[in-house]
Amino acid sequence: MLDRQTFEDIFREHHAACLAFAVHYTGNVHEAEEVVQQVFLRLWEKRAVIDITGATRSYLLAAIRNTAISNWRKETVRQEKEQTAGHLQAADVPVQSPVWELEKRYQQALEVLPERCREVFILSRQQQLKYHEIAEVMNISVKTVENQMGKALKIMHRELRDYLNLLLLLL
Repeated sequence: MLDRQTFEDIFREHHAACLAFAVHYTGNVHEAEEVVQQVFLRLWEKRAVIDITGATRSYLLAAIRNTAISNWRKETVRQEKEQTAGHLQAADVPVQSPVWELEKRYQQALEVLPERCREVFILSRQQQLKYHEIAEVMNISVKTVENQMGKALKIMHRELRDYLNLLLLLL
């Protein structure tokens, strides 16, 4: 259970590091501030039942990672819905560009990845974290990160191979 003073101490001690991590993770200061605010708000709302075992910083960074991934997924779904609605409204929809199609296939390939594998891949390729940083954030070993990345790359290659070969023929 967290009392007000403990919460304030945690906030003062970790807010700056959490914000820096969130900026590095999201690539956007506004999104990072939103993620950190969500994490601290959730921490305060659950203060009566929360039991942080281990390092507080690790707990907060993992919460930031999970919240950022959740927000990213929600935003991706929202954008897809908007695009679908926009396509339905336009009677003369032009043929999709190869870049848009590649992005669509990339997102579909990401969804094929197992959850942990996808998280490692996103942290590495989209958030550009190093393997040891991913291991720290996800609270797993560097070897596990390496194994999950190998698996992710193999699956992504398999999922995108046909489209990329076709694209190369068109170019």
